[in-house]
Amino acid sequence: MKIEVPKSLELLVKSAGVPVYLVGGYVRNSLRGLKPTDMDLTGPQPVSALKLSPKYRVKTVNFRLGTAQIKCGKEVYEYTPFRVENYDKGHTPSEVYFTTDIKQDALRRDFTCNSVYYDIINDELIDLVGGIADIERGVLRSYKPERTLSSDGLRIIRLVRFACQLGFKIDGATASAAMAKAELLKDITPERKREELDKILAADVANGIDQAHYRGVKLLAKMGLFKYLIPEVEQCVGVEQNPAYHKYDVAEHTFRTVAYAPVKVRLAALFHDLGKAYCMEKHGNMHGHELVSSQIAERRMGYYGLRYSNDEIAFVKKLVLNHMYDMAGNTSSAKVKRFVAANFDIIDDLIDLINADKLATGMVLKEQLGENRFTAVKWELIESGAPIYVGDLEIDGNDCHAAGLDGEQIGLFLKEMLDVCLLNPRLNNRLWLTERAAVKAENLRKNEKSKE
Repeated sequence: MKIEVPKSLELLVKSAGVPVYLVGGYVRNSLRGLKPTDMDLTGPQPVSALKLSPKYRVKTVNFRLGTAQIKCGKEVYEYTPFRVENYDKGHTPSEVYFTTDIKQDALRRDFTCNSVYYDIINDELIDLVGGIADIERGVLRSYKPERTLSSDGLRIIRLVRFACQLGFKIDGATASAAMAKAELLKDITPERKREELDKILAADVANGIDQAHYRGVKLLAKMGLFKYLIPEVEQCVGVEQNPAYHKYDVAEHTFRTVAYAPVKVRLAALFHDLGKAYCMEKHGNMHGHELVSSQIAERRMGYYGLRYSNDEIAFVKKLVLNHMYDMAGNTSSAKVKRFVAANFDIIDDLIDLINADKLATGMVLKEQLGENRFTAVKWELIESGAPIYVGDLEIDGNDCHAAGLDGEQIGLFLKEMLDVCLLNPRLNNRLWLTERAAVKAENLRKNEKSKE
């Protein structure tokens, strides 16, 4: 089979003077008819032995593994020479040595579908471990599961990620080995686990496979891997909910919320109800679970968890904390306006989470959702020209100071006027606000004098 590669890569391989092969995801996806991935190159010689012209910029990024980047214009290729790795303990090889034996290199790779080599010059596929048959059958398999998964525990989560991204079934022996070795995930750095979780939550995007992300979180649960990512997910299994409002237990409801949510809010969807198990055990009901869930999100995403950025933590925490607001729809109009304004930066994402949450109950169909009240209020605020932020007011701190206010009085006054003008946008005019500032300053002076 002819695998389409850029002309620049053909020229690179021809000019190398030694064998260079394309391997891994690009070959796998080409054979499966999926989207192409990054192009990884390999060969029996170190990158220094490649007879490349000066137009190729070569930079070694890992001397121990021999990994190098080869750049030519906008194209970037990663090259790694054939190697053998031995492990004693942990996930870093205790011994690495280079080889000219392509089979030895194939045997060190994670899964057979990633171990097919393509000889670009001769248009030849080299398959030493049955990878082509596995790709055709749609099976994710490790040639020697126990050894492969023991060498790097992250491969256990990557197994789930590849399975859902590619739409592959997992080979029974490989799945069994993964579950048996799951404890190795304790020693994997939070950053590496976080990256894989993020990819699983967006698995449907990789190759357009519908509900791949839902399958991903279900596989993590089935294989007992959430224990090493977000333990509270496991605690929600079997926690029943009021059948009048929910068809599923908390865990399945959570997974379905992830399924219905857009990519941007899927992490929040995963956390949004995790406090229910604690609340049920502690209080016998689930009231206030959104606060507990937001605290779980902060802890598991933070420094002692998966180490997301502060901005990502704040975003998820805010969504989780507010996903129950006005659930009954009886909050006053003024309070809802204040809420929407205070959360204007995330209001569309919050609506997406709330809608996903409703669909995941199993009691509501998509066509029954209707317009969320927050959406109507958001557009009402926009169309009325209501100020959302202090900077939207027609006066600023300098105007307040000129009117006689000073220090923290200015901030308090502007905050007060923001609330007034939010509910009555026509009052947001410079003349009226300046007059109010002067009146406020005069009243403050009178109060001070009365105290003397």
